[in-house]
Order: sequence, then C-alpha cells, then structure tokens
Amino acid sequence: MKCAVVIPTYNRRTTVGVAIDSVLAQQALPPGCALTVIVVDDGSTDGTVAALEAAYAGRPVKVLRNLGAKGPAGGRNTGLAAAADCDAVALLDSDDRFLPHHLAEALAVLQSHPGVGLVFGRARYLQGGRPVDYMGPNFDRKLALAPKQQDDGTLSVFGPGFFSHLLEQGCWFNLSSVVLSAAAARERMREDLRVAEDYEFWLRLSRRFGAACLKREQIEYTLGEDNISFESDARVEGHAPQLLRAYDHMLHYEGLTAADRARVHRRIADELFDWAWRARQRKQRGTAARLHLRSMRHGRRTDNLLSLLKCLA
Repeated sequence: MKCAVVIPTYNRRTTVGVAIDSVLAQQALPPGCALTVIVVDDGSTDGTVAALEAAYAGRPVKVLRNLGAKGPAGGRNTGLAAAADCDAVALLDSDDRFLPHHLAEALAVLQSHPGVGLVFGRARYLQGGRPVDYMGPNFDRKLALAPKQQDDGTLSVFGPGFFSHLLEQGCWFNLSSVVLSAAAARERMREDLRVAEDYEFWLRLSRRFGAACLKREQIEYTLGEDNISFESDARVEGHAPQLLRAYDHMLHYEGLTAADRARVHRRIADELFDWAWRARQRKQRGTAARLHLRSMRHGRRTDNLLSLLKCLA
C-alpha cells in the first residue's frame, strides 16, 4: 500500500519541519505501507527548498517547486498529481501537524468502507501553545445534523444527503484532517479560488464519493495571524468576491436539484447582504444599496428591503 501526504508551503522554512516530522512519526500504519511526504514549495524566498533538501536527505520526503506562485489550490494540485500512483493521499498545511494515530485510523476507514472517498476528523486548536475550544461546539452541532448511514462512538459514515448538508451548513471540518482515496485524489481543486477552494472541492467530491468522520482529534491546528481562513479581513469586501466565485461554480454543477440550487442562492444572498452591511457601517451607502439589490435577486427580500430603506434614510 502506498500513501502520500501533500504539504503546500510558502515562506515557512521554520515551521514546515514540524508538519513533516508529524507525518514521519505516524504510528501503527498498515503492514507494508510505503509513506511519502510531498512538499510543494510555491516560490518561497526564505530558503525553504534548500533547507528541506538538506534536512531530509535520504528520508521519504520529496520537495517539488511550482513555477510561479499558484496559491494553496495550485500547490495541492501539484502534490496530488505527483501522488498519482498512491492508494490514499492525505492533505496537511505547513503550519499544522498530524497526531500520531491519524493516518492509521483514516486508512482503516478507507479499507473497511470501499465507497468512502473522503475521511476527515476533529481538530485540536492551539493558541499560544495552549488548547482552546475554538471550533468544537460548531463541529459537534453540524456533525449531529449530518445524515448518517452508520454512527458509533468513533466513526460516522454519512449518507447520500451529505452534499446537501454541506451546501446548507458550509464547511465545518479542517482541511489538514482530510485523507482521500485514490479515486477521489484524481480530482483537482479549482485554482481560480484563493478562498473556499477546499469547501468547493469537498462539495464536488461528496457528489461522487461517500464521506466519513473520525470523532476523536486527528490533527493540531495553531491559530495565528496568518491563518486567513479564521481571521477577519480589514477590507469592506472581505472574502466575499472569492466566496461568490465559489458559489457561482456550485450553481453550474450538472444535475443540481431545485432544492440544492435554492441553498446556493441563499448562500449568495447571505454573502451579499453581509458585504452590504459592512459597507453601510462604513457610510458607503451607494455601495451598500447596490449590494442589497444584488442580494435581493437571490433571497432575503424582506431583510434587503428594510436595509435599503436604512441606506436612503
């Protein structure tokens, strides 16, 4: 059995080694499992490539370089392509780390549930080196809402309604906890997205493959100033343009049901409404009014009408 772990990185020479070492320290892997770490450097200028090649010479660590900065999705796609002959591929960001049991447990799920293409698990969040209950309540609530065909104390295997659930609830699990089957790893992330590229990817995968959740903590995630997924953006638009682009991709999925299409339109309406609210808070009334009109085309008509009146007041 061959398993690869894909780690995209950019200017994290001092932290990426922790991520790599957490992979090499995985315990209780299946007999004969050949494990490879594929680090994809996205044009670092801090000597990342040279440092890694020196530190891991003779170890099962490959360091690849993207020609030009392709972003997180591009780095992961390069790694997925390099792992084409593997039976499973795990994803890990360069400032996160696997807990020692992660791969063994995820690979066991893929082996025992042939229809599952995506396995993820709970994350342990750290701030200043100390655990914080950052996403736990949200994770528990959405896990409870997800449709299940099997559920016990350690594992949930989701039913065919998981795609609609993700559309309704958004992305509630951490990318660094995800392990893909060989078939799922042949898919690619959309490189035109710099935000929500993982969410859109999980949605596409959930239309073709089963998904499962390991209930105990699988990874450690360190909260920091450069974790853009969890930090508010100072610009009035925030991440809205990228999120709207992701939702537009979703609207173009083939065979989308009327109910799922309505879920996407609701997400678009919510995103435009929130963007308009931020514009209103900054006294950008004209921008806010235009955004409320756009939002109204997708939903939340009463909310948007009331907010338009506030823009005109």
